[in-house]
Amino acid sequence: MVAKEKKKLILSLIKDSLINTKLINGLNNLGLDSDQYSLHLGDTIFGLLGFENERAEVYERFMKLSLKVNKIDISKNDTALDGLALEIYNELETNLKEQ
Repeated sequence: MVAKEKKKLILSLIKDSLINTKLINGLNNLGLDSDQYSLHLGDTIFGLLGFENERAEVYERFMKLSLKVNKIDISKNDTALDGLALEIYNELETNLKEQ
């Protein structure tokens, strides 16, 4: 896969993960137990990026950054969602280089 296409795919998966995170958190805030409906896209994202082993601290950072989506009105601000996805991608790339 060409690097540019791979980056586009990973950014799309991160964005999908952010939308899923917002949905799960919103449902939980309404009192519904929705944690079992997580798509676990992080595993796919980490695999595509090339992380060879599980790095709990990187995954925790990924999850912490993902929580920023709760402050974004995704129905009105697609640009902010794209920006957050890129921020997360860049953070993961930095951590991958340190691996």
